[in-house]
Amino acid sequence: MLEKVEDFNMERVMEEFERVTKDAERIQRETLKRILEDNASVEYLLNLGLNGRTDPESFKAFVPLVTHKDLEPYINRILDGDTSSVLTGKPITAMSLSSGTTQGKPKFVPWNEELFDTTVQIYHTSFAFRNRFSISSLVYPFPQ
Repeated sequence: MLEKVEDFNMERVMEEFERVTKDAERIQRETLKRILEDNASVEYLLNLGLNGRTDPESFKAFVPLVTHKDLEPYINRILDGDTSSVLTGKPITAMSLSSGTTQGKPKFVPWNEELFDTTVQIYHTSFAFRNRFSISSLVYPFPQ
């Protein structure tokens, strides 16, 4: 699950981030295609008429920008125990509550293992870049 602190390699994390952001457009297209392939048969996308398409143009044409309120009926079904592919092709493993800062009411947010792994990767990358200079000052706090 989480890497041990001693196994965390800031340089490797930063190098990987630099590698994938050099061609961000290609990476974004590949990521969207993979997400659409993984979720081609979910009810939400089928209801929008995407019908298994995995290209960015179809995604833009059929999938509108939505708010949490638009997804609430699907989220409520998951909360009520529906384990079918309502919003994602991968099983929902947890629900978290938002902070409630939007419209003053906390909202349920579905999670799966992939979202968890992606969130951990984001934290690792953020930590690595925020601390790339400050860590060296912790290791060598006094001038040599």
